[in-house]
Amino acid sequence: MTVSLLRLEAGCSLEFAPSDIERVKAALEQLYGVPLVGKSSPILTVYTFASANLIFQNEWEDPCLIANEPEGVAMLEQVAKALG
Repeated sequence: MTVSLLRLEAGCSLEFAPSDIERVKAALEQLYGVPLVGKSSPILTVYTFASANLIFQNEWEDPCLIANEPEGVAMLEQVAKALG
């Protein structure tokens, strides 16, 4: 499994393979609990955790989780470390 944490101007993005979606989901739930599922469209879903919102995007079989706030960035850093 290859997980990449990309720094963005206003946050970060956790990039991973489609085959790793379940492992990433399991790591998130183990670390932060089960999220509430918010706004959804064909290419993205917003997941709300107690500390932050994360955007899951899977356009063109290129999944990623995006964080636009410091709490979400810290969450994605922990997930990347757990899966590292």
